[in-house]
Amino acid sequence: MKGLMGVATLVAISFNFAQAQIENVCSINDYKSLVACAEKKSAEIKLSEQKITSTSKLEDAARQWDNPDLDLESVSKGSDVSEKSATLLFNVPLGGKRSARIDEAKAEHRKSVIENQFQIQSSRLALTLAFYRLSHLTKEIKIEQESVDTFNKIVKQYQGRKALSPEQDVSLEVFKMALSDHQFNLNKLRSESEKIILELKAVTGIDKDVILKHLPPAKSNWQKVESEENVLNSPQVQVAQAEVELSKSQNDRAKADTWPDLKIGPTIQESKSGNETEKLAGVSLSMPLPILSFNGGNRDYTKEKMRESQMSLELTKQKLNAYRKQLTEKYNSTVLILKSVIDSKTIASKHVKIEQQFFKGVVNSSLIIEAHRQLFDLESRRNEAELEALESLGQLLIIDNKFNEVVL
Repeated sequence: MKGLMGVATLVAISFNFAQAQIENVCSINDYKSLVACAEKKSAEIKLSEQKITSTSKLEDAARQWDNPDLDLESVSKGSDVSEKSATLLFNVPLGGKRSARIDEAKAEHRKSVIENQFQIQSSRLALTLAFYRLSHLTKEIKIEQESVDTFNKIVKQYQGRKALSPEQDVSLEVFKMALSDHQFNLNKLRSESEKIILELKAVTGIDKDVILKHLPPAKSNWQKVESEENVLNSPQVQVAQAEVELSKSQNDRAKADTWPDLKIGPTIQESKSGNETEKLAGVSLSMPLPILSFNGGNRDYTKEKMRESQMSLELTKQKLNAYRKQLTEKYNSTVLILKSVIDSKTIASKHVKIEQQFFKGVVNSSLIIEAHRQLFDLESRRNEAELEALESLGQLLIIDNKFNEVVL
């Protein structure tokens, strides 16, 4: 019977583990589902959500009542004379201390909730930019690999000749230097790509092959951004507002702490002298006298902290308004340039024609080297501009508290 119960327990545990594994598996079939899965499995986002869970317990802690004090005393003189007493004192906080502690706990929790919203959007933007950078790197690596292959081919052709003219000998050395330059750059790009993949896998647990299979395509449609927007809904301002509320609750608690705690409860006393025993019952009361300190130092400190948080809130609004205008201008100007740049396919087709002309002997070596360099530089700068525009757009959406609605 015990063996059957053990087997049943193992089956139940295995079933529960399998169910948990199924829940943790994401269905990734495109770029949007990749972002959703990465966000769901992000360790940074999970840590931020755990902070909410932690601070949600603060109110329960603030609502707790203090345990009563039990005071026992027994004195005697010989076997005929003795006195015994027992006092049970209940702590009663005066001045609204308990409600002040509860308000402070609520303010702390609200602050953590808003910070979590900001953290989720910031982490989501970081993941998005990492995916786009990986997509850019795959294109740049492809271009550099093609350059390395081309220059290898050219170098082998020169080296395969029995004799080289002085001009051909110089061209060979130039192509060798160009080959080394592109090889160094190719290695650098691959290292950067591997670093991003390892960081993404560490944060999300998603395999390399899955990530590379569902990277975002080149951005072609850019959404319009309103030049004027109310920043009061932004997570940054709401966090600053939560700081004001928290500092106010801390100031209220400091005021409440000016009042002493009252300890009151029943007391029982028994006196014995010879054959006579006398029992007494009454009420005991204990309370510190606020004659040396009125908690003035702490009240002044929390009052100044409250003013500081209010000033910080106003400064956050001003800075965020200016930052939003700056981001809007940067985004619009970058998108305008991106729309005017020749697309990659057109450049690649022209580049192929230049290579064909070179192998026919129509184009000289310096032009083919410059063509490869220009192709990579243009792709690299386009990718850099696209990443800047995406980051500006993401930051704008975070400020407007709308990033949860959009997948870049």
